[in-house]
Amino acid sequence: MQISNDVHNYMETLVGQALHQEEFEHYDEEQLADLACLALNQLRPVYIRYDIDFLSSLPEDRLVMLKRNADVAISTAESMILEDRRKNRHSDVPSVIRLGRFDEDRELEWYETPLLKSKDHS
Repeated sequence: MQISNDVHNYMETLVGQALHQEEFEHYDEEQLADLACLALNQLRPVYIRYDIDFLSSLPEDRLVMLKRNADVAISTAESMILEDRRKNRHSDVPSVIRLGRFDEDRELEWYETPLLKSKDHS
């Protein structure tokens, strides 16, 4: 099994369909990619294997809600694109300062905590 081939996030499909509408034709590829990323980061993923199986068992009101959530996320993302503070980002070279080295003994953040305890820490 390859997850990238067998499993996908259905919200990507909905966001992609919405971004193919005429109202988004004036955006370039970079802006569309930014819109998609910003919108998808606001949405809860819905991982599925087959669209047809998912859609056949999905109540219509739930599908309407998923589409509405995608539209709201895109609208919010669009406001971020329109007010982009990085308009001259190609002329500015960002500087990155890296402090220290990765500390393997550092405590994990709350979102990095493994779901299962390791056997030696039981």
